[in-house]
Amino acid sequence: MPALYWVLGLAALEGLAFAFFPKEGLRVPLFSLVYSWSPALVGLHFARREGIRFPVLGEPNRYWALALVLPPLIAALSVLLALPLGRWRGPELIQGALGHGPGGAAFWLYLGGYGLLVSLSVGLVFALGGEIFFRGYLWERLRDQGLWPASLAIGALWGLWQLPGLLAGGTSPGQAFFTLVLGVLLAPGLILFREWGRSVAAAALFLSGVRVWSFLPHFLVEGQEYLVGFYGLAGVAALAFFNLLLRRWAR
Repeated sequence: MPALYWVLGLAALEGLAFAFFPKEGLRVPLFSLVYSWSPALVGLHFARREGIRFPVLGEPNRYWALALVLPPLIAALSVLLALPLGRWRGPELIQGALGHGPGGAAFWLYLGGYGLLVSLSVGLVFALGGEIFFRGYLWERLRDQGLWPASLAIGALWGLWQLPGLLAGGTSPGQAFFTLVLGVLLAPGLILFREWGRSVAAAALFLSGVRVWSFLPHFLVEGQEYLVGFYGLAGVAALAFFNLLLRRWAR
């Protein structure tokens, strides 16, 4: 599939280039934006050439709201699963990282609103580019295989696409491995939101929310990152449980 070779090839070249660039100032977000949107350009080009059509934006429906609500719930589940593996340390690290916001019970409402805002803005911009290719073009090419076989293939390829950027950005090999695993576990949900929401943007909203809320277990539970972090055993367990629920909703 030529489009896939282009996407993976560009990812390798961009990751190699980023490894030698100074990682300071606006270079990192600009690189991330280019890296995120390169697959979109490839996907749209090949979709037009091959006569493949898929909705990128579409019209919002109730599943768009569900795509925003589920990620913090999945992150909260990963926190619960991390507690036996670590020690609760409270919201002080989050409050320090944000540098603003109320204290007490009102902080959690504030955090929810803040996460929602980021998910709908910056997070969505960075998520949409990759989703146009993987849950747009590539899903249309592989949908005849069925949800679960196609999810496995697309999730593995999506994780492989992320690998050069992760390693060039200094991500440890262990965390990169968990990212590959999470890519496979996230794939069924992303495809279903693409179908339920009748657009790629609905899948991007879900992915944006997952990324925004992935910090939660690491900040709230003290312990080994590979155990208590979302990109660790707790996150894998939470997404595995989520997939068990999906199996009941979508055969």
